[in-house]
Amino acid sequence: MARRLPELGELRLSELKEAWKSERRDWARQRLRVIRLVARHEHSAQEIAEVVGVSRATVFNYLRVFEEKGVEGLLQRDYGIGRPGLISGRLQRELVEKLRCGAFVRAKDVQRWVRERTGRTLSLNALYYQLGKVGGVLRVPRKTHVRKDEAQVAAFRQEAAERLLAMIEDPQRPVHLWVADEHRYGLLPVIRRCWGLRSVRVHAPYATKYQWGYLYEALEVDGDNRLELLFVPRAQVTTIRLKLLKIGTVILRNTRRIRLLFSSAYPHQQLFATMLGRLNSA
Repeated sequence: MARRLPELGELRLSELKEAWKSERRDWARQRLRVIRLVARHEHSAQEIAEVVGVSRATVFNYLRVFEEKGVEGLLQRDYGIGRPGLISGRLQRELVEKLRCGAFVRAKDVQRWVRERTGRTLSLNALYYQLGKVGGVLRVPRKTHVRKDEAQVAAFRQEAAERLLAMIEDPQRPVHLWVADEHRYGLLPVIRRCWGLRSVRVHAPYATKYQWGYLYEALEVDGDNRLELLFVPRAQVTTIRLKLLKIGTVILRNTRRIRLLFSSAYPHQQLFATMLGRLNSA
């Protein structure tokens, strides 16, 4: 004869109803679902076990704990979480920081790093699990120059507006504001994906040592919104002089003085300063 499911008291049922409204983890939601089905008295223990995905004995175990300790006891696990994994604590924090800066190109690089730190070798399957656990993903890094100084970049962004205003001698006179940049194009080295963190931009420092084509561009931010482009096969001193003279020819007709504002990390500041003096004296 099948074992009958008992009647649950009103107090227990009210506790169960309140607990179901709260957000729970999957294992806790499964236990509550078993007791809810028992309270309905519409299914047998075997049917409840099949619906929820547990054994018949587990249904009665959950029911016994609920009757003795209520919802609080039902949602309390009586076993530990096991010993900590190989990548945990300080080592896990170091791994996250290395992923943040894109220090690993392959999973085998992570495997080698773990072996050097711990003396143990993780299988690739275990390593992929650990990488996923800390949010590691394969990302395409953004190229950045090896000489880039993040502190100088941040300082330039904060001080650029104030420095620009300080250059304006007469606020009543019109000011022409131009921004310039340069871009290297052609067959450049391929930067492959590397391991990083979700939603964190990874940078790959690089310094191309060969001669490629260059595109110089200057855009007037206000006024006529003019655009000047210069395509050259390689970057040389004469190229930069030509760029400055071309821009200077456009703006000198209605301008008596030119001011240039550079980031402190810009590599051609001395050359631009020399050409700027010549343009202003023209």
